[in-house]
Amino acid sequence: MLRYFRINDPYRLIGLLGLLVALCLPLLMDTPQTTLPELKSFLVGEKVSDGFGLYHELIDSTPPFAAWFYGACDFLFGRSLTARHIAALLILFFQSAFLGIVFIDKKVFAENTYIPTLIFSILTLISFDFLSLTADLLAFGFLLLALNALLTEIEFRVQRDETIFNLGLFISFASLCNFSYIIFLPGIILILLLFTRNTLRKHLLLLTGFLLPHLILCSVYYINGNLGDLWNRFYWFGLSFPNEKLVSLKSLLILTSVPLVYLFISVFILGRDARLTKYQSQLLQTMFLWLLIGLLQIYFTPDLRPQNLLPLLPAVSFFLTHFLLLIRRRKFAELSIWMLLIGVVCGQYLTRYNKLTSVDYASLFVNASSFTITDKNVLLLADQPGIFLNNKLSPPFINWPLTKEIMDGPQYYENLLLVSRLFEKDLPEVIVDPENKMEKFFERLPVLKIRYSKSLQGYWQLIPAQPNN
Repeated sequence: MLRYFRINDPYRLIGLLGLLVALCLPLLMDTPQTTLPELKSFLVGEKVSDGFGLYHELIDSTPPFAAWFYGACDFLFGRSLTARHIAALLILFFQSAFLGIVFIDKKVFAENTYIPTLIFSILTLISFDFLSLTADLLAFGFLLLALNALLTEIEFRVQRDETIFNLGLFISFASLCNFSYIIFLPGIILILLLFTRNTLRKHLLLLTGFLLPHLILCSVYYINGNLGDLWNRFYWFGLSFPNEKLVSLKSLLILTSVPLVYLFISVFILGRDARLTKYQSQLLQTMFLWLLIGLLQIYFTPDLRPQNLLPLLPAVSFFLTHFLLLIRRRKFAELSIWMLLIGVVCGQYLTRYNKLTSVDYASLFVNASSFTITDKNVLLLADQPGIFLNNKLSPPFINWPLTKEIMDGPQYYENLLLVSRLFEKDLPEVIVDPENKMEKFFERLPVLKIRYSKSLQGYWQLIPAQPNN
């Protein structure tokens, strides 16, 4: 297999696509249950498709590019997990191909090879969570474009202002998909300071490229009178770096144990036996720093899970490729890649079907709801999202901490106005309110109170409209 991908022949990537499809086919046929990020993508996408504006109508902290991406996914795939997983698989394949092309174009290795593409694809098989069609895939795509621009800047062969500007622009786009990717901005500035002779003007150009999309976004919201909502529900909430561990660090270490062993061996062998040019040595140090920046970004990621490891994969693929190319006996290199593939795939399926109990996915999946409501437009005033597996959200109060802040302040006019406006636009059929927070709003909004009655189960139910005689 290694010999097949060692040759610089783009048509051999078709064989890689076939290999990926074959290895992922059981996951596509026996789809895992819905994860929390996938459920949130459903809810956000449905409301974006319905025309709700981000932050002033859709109460959530999802970055704007991510929300629009979810809206497009809802239009294309609805709630079909199988279709979404197929799309995610294709995106991962194209990203792996792009990474290989970048490494070939930048003369990263002593020979032009698609081995990094093969290794990247194998590493995406660590967990079924990599097939989730979330904004992390989109953010990582922009990060790959940033990596291409970064290597171009280090290469010294071409020095253009648009390269450094695009580098800042791509990091900005990535942060508008996943806010924690903003960590890559200072990290990349550090890499440029260490390995380039860029002037202050070029560093300012990088910052201009990064700030431009954010300034345009703020300007649009300012013109529409919603800048405060954008700041409070996206920037300020994102800068607090909320962290929820959907998968424990121990589970992630077990999932990545085989690649980690290969990584440690690769770093050791490279430090001992590698004979690199000055340029290749700079790239080696650059990818090591990229690995450290990626680890820091994972620390600040809002929901820790296997797919968050994506930013690390280019660096890991880089080191493992160097290691395989340094092995003089081809049969040992071939054996090494097969051991990596078998170890990763076996680990994925053992954890997928709970045969390896030390990896716990319980917090990643959506827990079944205790409520018996189905096929209704529901407003949920609690942190129990499982109810939306069989219901639609209405109105779009998605993020519970942000929603709770509003529902705990019925004495504030802006909160009353927001609730009244959203109910007028998207009236819920059922309000699940375990802490009875809506009562105080109904006292101040009698026009809404007369439309609801309390059921025996404790829900607020919409009173059917009386037919006109």
